[in-house]
Amino acid sequence: MAFESVNNIIIRWAVFTVLLLSGCALSQVIVAKKASAIISSVPMVSMPSYSRDMLFNDVEARAKYLALRVKDAHFFVYSIKPKDNLWKIAKRYGYSVHSIIGTNPQLKTYEVNLNQKILLPSAGGSLHPIQDNDSWEKIAERYGVDYKMLQDVNFGILTLVPGEYVFIPGRHPAVDLMNKDMQAKYELRSLFKSPLNGRYSSVFGKRKHPVTGRAGFHGGVDIAVPSGSWVGAAADGVVTVASHNVGHYGTAVFIDHKNGYVTHYGHLYSIHVRVGQNVKKGQLIAKSGATGRVTGPHLHFTIKKGDKALDPMKFIW
Repeated sequence: MAFESVNNIIIRWAVFTVLLLSGCALSQVIVAKKASAIISSVPMVSMPSYSRDMLFNDVEARAKYLALRVKDAHFFVYSIKPKDNLWKIAKRYGYSVHSIIGTNPQLKTYEVNLNQKILLPSAGGSLHPIQDNDSWEKIAERYGVDYKMLQDVNFGILTLVPGEYVFIPGRHPAVDLMNKDMQAKYELRSLFKSPLNGRYSSVFGKRKHPVTGRAGFHGGVDIAVPSGSWVGAAADGVVTVASHNVGHYGTAVFIDHKNGYVTHYGHLYSIHVRVGQNVKKGQLIAKSGATGRVTGPHLHFTIKKGDKALDPMKFIW
């Protein structure tokens, strides 16, 4: 009797164990089927793709592309308003004009038109157009940044696809990767630097003269600054004029840059170079003033090639 009782207990436990394991297996099958059904009902999400031409020409597509791939900076489409220019817009957002040019590879000129759309970054930097055989290390070396930081900022870019873009924080665009029109304009701007910082009170071209009131042609730019502001040479060259009696310029300095270009600095307060002196780009040559035919203190700055006056805004930032 005792033997039969032990056998019955063993059989009962065996049956119970089999039933328990079967129940567990069945519940796992049911859970797996339900999970599979739930997963299959959820639409698959994939990163949208953009063609090379779309990213280059369509600023809205470029903004969407970057929104999913770049962190620590966001990008938005801006419509040009009356009296806007790239310099004013850049100053408004706290970075240089290079950042606007560097995020708008479609631009072929610095001129913008009313209602034209451009892409603006929330922080300074440029877009690098990915090249054949590019790597994170190569791109980082080109711009002088850490490649791990670059990967972190561009977290959504898993594969470097030629024709797509990588955002480079805090860097100017690579001139050799610009379109041909902008390359030519950047090369001009490498020739000279602005002689001083200030507000452009009068630009190149036709205007009504502030003193005589007559319509005429203004062959340079006027930069409004307090009298006594230091003026630097726009490029290397030799001083050809340094005089206190240079016609309507009043006190002025002229520099020959030995490449066909000559620059004029007029309405000065004082001169700190002499005729025949070699000067370097950025070297302090004078102090601004209000001499000659003026209504107030400012620097008149002219760039000439031969006898032709050129628009300085095409040369200086």
